[in-house]
Amino acid sequence: MDISRITPEDCEEAKNLVLEGFRERFGWIDETLNPDIKDVAASYDGVDNHFFVGSDGYGIVCTGALKKHGASTYEIVRMSVRSDMRSKGLGRTMLRHLEDTAKSLKAVKLILETNRAWDNAVGFYKSSGFVITGENETQYYFEKILTGSSQTSSVSS
Repeated sequence: MDISRITPEDCEEAKNLVLEGFRERFGWIDETLNPDIKDVAASYDGVDNHFFVGSDGYGIVCTGALKKHGASTYEIVRMSVRSDMRSKGLGRTMLRHLEDTAKSLKAVKLILETNRAWDNAVGFYKSSGFVITGENETQYYFEKILTGSSQTSSVSS
């Protein structure tokens, strides 16, 4: 899988992959939510906010994004893997890429949130070194302190 920054040509396919994941999880999509993926190119400028796609030669198979939250914290959002490509390590590869990118941007902490009912996502983040720092009726809030240097390499711009 090749991970690259999103291009204008990728925006619609990436948006559809993320929305299809929501449809699969919830059974419906509220079009008024998720304004950042209505115009991915405008929401993820490549300066403070970064959107990446993983492709396999036939199309986009996963997505992941970073949103800046202060001088040294980034939030991981829009992690999605196409349903027929799950359990192949693509999500873990994307997550490692996001961590390495955050390190290269001088981040010391990553945060994220996920739905409490998504047991596989909760387990995935826990097994990747994230710890739960809060919760409410529907969400878990995670963080991970970053250590070591960036290892980002095979990324196309």
